[in-house]
Amino acid sequence: MRILKSEKGFSLVELLLVLGIMSFLTAVIYGVFINSGIVFNFNTEKINVQQDHRAIVDRMAPYIRMANNITIYDSYDSNGDKVRLEFSTISDSPPYNGIGFGIKSGGEFYYRKRRETSPGNFEWGNRMTFINSKVNSFDVSQSDGMLIVTIEMEEDGRAYLFQEKFYPRVPNS
Repeated sequence: MRILKSEKGFSLVELLLVLGIMSFLTAVIYGVFINSGIVFNFNTEKINVQQDHRAIVDRMAPYIRMANNITIYDSYDSNGDKVRLEFSTISDSPPYNGIGFGIKSGGEFYYRKRRETSPGNFEWGNRMTFINSKVNSFDVSQSDGMLIVTIEMEEDGRAYLFQEKFYPRVPNS
C-alpha cells in the first residue's frame, strides 16, 4: 500500500467555500450595478429638466429686461398666452416688437413673436416650442417692480418647481 504524502487538488469543502464567496461577491456587484443605473437615470432626468428650465429663462430674460410694457393674464387669454412683453422694434427679418409665452395643451411651453406684417402693422405669429419637458404650470406675477416667474415641469411623473425673479430695466408705463 502506498501512502500519499503530497496531495494535490482541492477538497469538496474548499470548493464549496470558494463557490459561496464567489456567489456573494456576484450578488453584491450586481446590486451595485443596478443601483448605479437607477441613480444615473434619475440624475440624467434631473439634468434634462434643469437644462429645459435654463432654456426657458435664457429665452425670456433679455425680453423681460428690455420690455416697455408687460401684460400678465390671470388665466390664459383667448390666444393662450400667459404673459406678453412689448418693447421697441427689433430689426430682424421681419422686424418684431413683442413676444408672448404660454403653454399649449399637453404641456408644451412655447413663445411667439409679434412680427411686422406690413410697415407699422404687427400681428402675433405662430407658437414655437423649444424644450422637451412637459410644463404643468407657468405663473407670472409682479411685486415691487420685480417680475416673478414660477414654472412647474414634469419628467417621468416627477414634478420640479423653479422660480426666477427679474427686474425689468424699463418699468411699466
